[in-house]
Amino acid sequence: MQCSKCQTENPENKKFCRKCGSELSLTCPQCGSEVLSDDLFCGDCGQSLKEPKEASPIDYSEPQSYTPKFLADKILTTRSSIEGERKLVTVFFADVASYTSMAEKLDPEEIHQIMDGCFKILMDEIHRYEGTINQFTGDGVMALFGAPVAHEDHAQRACYTALSIQKSIGEYGRQLKRDSGTEFKMRIGLNSGPVIVGAIGDDLRMDYTAVGDTTNLASRMESMARPATILVSDHTHKMARDFFEFESLGKLEVKGKKEPVEAYELVKASEIETRIEAAQAKGLTEFVGRQGEMEALKEAFDKAKAGSGQVVGIVGEAGVGKSRLMLELRRILSKEAYTYIEGRCLHYGSSMAYLPVLDILRSYLEVKEGDRESLIKKKMVEKVMQLDEELRGALPPFHDLLSLKVEDEEYLRLEPIQKKEKTFEAIRDLLVRESQVKPLVLAIEDVHWIDSISEELLTYLIKGLANTNILLILLYRPEYVHTWGSKSYYNQVGVDQLSNDAISAIVQSVLGGGEIVPELRELILSRTGGNPLFVEEFTQGLLENGSIKKRDDRYVLSKEISDIQVPDTVQGIIAARLDRLEDNLKHTLQVASVIGRDF
Repeated sequence: MQCSKCQTENPENKKFCRKCGSELSLTCPQCGSEVLSDDLFCGDCGQSLKEPKEASPIDYSEPQSYTPKFLADKILTTRSSIEGERKLVTVFFADVASYTSMAEKLDPEEIHQIMDGCFKILMDEIHRYEGTINQFTGDGVMALFGAPVAHEDHAQRACYTALSIQKSIGEYGRQLKRDSGTEFKMRIGLNSGPVIVGAIGDDLRMDYTAVGDTTNLASRMESMARPATILVSDHTHKMARDFFEFESLGKLEVKGKKEPVEAYELVKASEIETRIEAAQAKGLTEFVGRQGEMEALKEAFDKAKAGSGQVVGIVGEAGVGKSRLMLELRRILSKEAYTYIEGRCLHYGSSMAYLPVLDILRSYLEVKEGDRESLIKKKMVEKVMQLDEELRGALPPFHDLLSLKVEDEEYLRLEPIQKKEKTFEAIRDLLVRESQVKPLVLAIEDVHWIDSISEELLTYLIKGLANTNILLILLYRPEYVHTWGSKSYYNQVGVDQLSNDAISAIVQSVLGGGEIVPELRELILSRTGGNPLFVEEFTQGLLENGSIKKRDDRYVLSKEISDIQVPDTVQGIIAARLDRLEDNLKHTLQVASVIGRDF
């Protein structure tokens, strides 16, 4: 077992590193979640941890053999409601560059060993982002993101996966080069489009039918990619361009296509991670229709400022404007003396312990990507000791949280459950002490994706919040269930769909002025249902694909209404929401969609 702090190899039965004394991190053999050394069962998937599970050989022809339990359960739970459905997905192809040449130089046993290491990397990263491996080829893999498990951000997940794989394969290739002189690089291709999901067997085999050239174009992108690069189609680029940096390769001749197609090389993830950050980068639309919600948030801040701590849940479906509400609150409070700290849960982070807490701690300490351990510790000591020297006891838990070397012998001797208690206390003490200097607003985005230990910490913090100067704001979707709703200092701010007048104002903001003909206005209102994100995406899509044009300062439709499609970004959100419904409710909606809006 390798220590994550100093990389020393340790015997499997040890709890602490024999070189640096750090607690050795364990992972569940079934779902990969982090577990404590004295845990008997995994808190995320229920796998027994009493006996180390012996690794059995993986049969790459059997999906049951390589699909982790948490993902298999999701697939089997939802299969009855998704078989025969049309899904918008991102198709992922990867293969080894110059595989034939490598195979000619090496023994079959060596090739088998090298490819096993490669497949392990591919499986780990694809499953980490909840992609589904459809098939292994001799030197690569094909996977789907968005089916059978629907994700509103399938293109982003595929891009993150591709980047993670190229990084890991790069390290793997350098190791092979040192050990045997073998050159090892991969090519990856992505394309987004529709597929029809077929039957899903008990063995997790999934049949699907590609619609159009969804699969073929992804395969062409992979075969045309340079070694160690990622090539994506225009479809994928449009869905992920706000969150990644791409290099345009222009129009390329593609086998089987009459016309050249746009292609882009995926370079890296951008600093933009959320839709609200992307909206800010492009320019925000007019903020309308949320006066009541803003008053409720301002009232909660005033109470916290006066010493009566508050918890506010901002609740609404995807795209209704929860994050925009937070942004506008910060603008209103810009003249106030207060401290603002933000944490974020991620769509693929529910098995990553303390994820939003790490976000909060790094933000508070102003830790930047690439900071060395010595610099992080220096920042931590200066910030914490300047706040209150009595918080010195918080340093060891904070070092541990940020995977820094812990030198406090007393802390190192604690049992895992005691370390968790110390961590909870340290975070509570830091936040409370900070709020005594200036009122503290702590916001956590996307709580519906929170990991279990961070959720436990939230409950712990909320219990002692009443007599502090802290305003805790939690943003989540309606399906999230919590236990603090009975607290007298908890208030829920529901963010509903906007009125028609508010929607019209947003449309005007997107279009940049000009009269909107009634036919176009009614089309946008009926297709978007009062959801601000849907309005922005739909209106922008109409502009980009030429469905509307400006004539004599009037915006008019230039295509038949029946030919106008809902943008892929909106389709993804709706599909993911539908897949969370019970089978009977989903079936009712499917029937209703055929009948029409009124029935």
